[in-house]
Amino acid sequence: MMPVKPILQFLCTMLKIASDILAMTGLGLLWLSPLAASATGFEPLPISGVLRDDGTSAYILCNASGKFDESTNHNIPRKPTPSQSNTCAIFPANDIAAPLPGFNLLKHASRQVVMNNALTGYADKKIASVLDIVWRNQASGECIYGTRVLTFSSQDADYNDQLPGKQYFRITDIARGGFAGREVEIAYALTASGAEPIYRVGRSYTAVQYYKRPGYQRQPLAEPAFHNAINGVDSTEHIIPELRQQSASLNDNWVNFTTLIGLPKRPASPMMYVKAACSSAPPAEQPEAIRLRQAISPFIELNVPGFVPSNATSTETTQP
Repeated sequence: MMPVKPILQFLCTMLKIASDILAMTGLGLLWLSPLAASATGFEPLPISGVLRDDGTSAYILCNASGKFDESTNHNIPRKPTPSQSNTCAIFPANDIAAPLPGFNLLKHASRQVVMNNALTGYADKKIASVLDIVWRNQASGECIYGTRVLTFSSQDADYNDQLPGKQYFRITDIARGGFAGREVEIAYALTASGAEPIYRVGRSYTAVQYYKRPGYQRQPLAEPAFHNAINGVDSTEHIIPELRQQSASLNDNWVNFTTLIGLPKRPASPMMYVKAACSSAPPAEQPEAIRLRQAISPFIELNVPGFVPSNATSTETTQP
């Protein structure tokens, strides 16, 4: 009869080999835990971007459902829960509640969003408000910057009176500036009824148009270089975009969240969070630090002031 100790050593060796095989095939985490593929909480957003098979992207995927799920024909997103579809998601009690233990409310403001351009006949249209919040953890030297958008259903909601029907501002992307040189982590929370999840987040100034159609990229590459606010095909026709119309250059000063907000079905956004190092000095307020983008034709960007770290780089420039 074979001694017990050698048998145990043999079994341990076989388990180690099996574990290594599972890890190499990408199955190890799934074998260990059925929830491992749906890790919840803050996710790092690297300054250097993330590697794809065909290059580097400024964007990570958070909720690859709805129109970001290429395996289905429907566009209904799966909302995050504590046990599924919850990458980047957290579950605070409300918008004001600290998103992580040890953080305390530091500053907050409500920003009025006004559209005044050729589409409005150069008249002011008060179409939304932005809740801008900062929490700080004094012990860790970190701040969390929160953003939530609420669109108005007043007469101003129709930003173009010259056209029949209602022309609502449909916000596909929200960007925050002021993070140059800082490592950041991002998260979101669906505190509003009817809000859509955050589909992707980029360390980039650029919002990239996306449809579940040929030519559109869920994780747009950083090349060819594109540094402006919105990239895509500014047309209502179903045109296949060129490669240069589906790129977003890396820009460590900015974080861009992709979702969908707009009347009548989606009046409110998720709460979006950016965590970064900050000093004990009060956060500064800079003009145009928060940018709301409509990456659906016609392309529109509206800007409001926002809180930034006390020594942040200016957010008025679009260049990295």
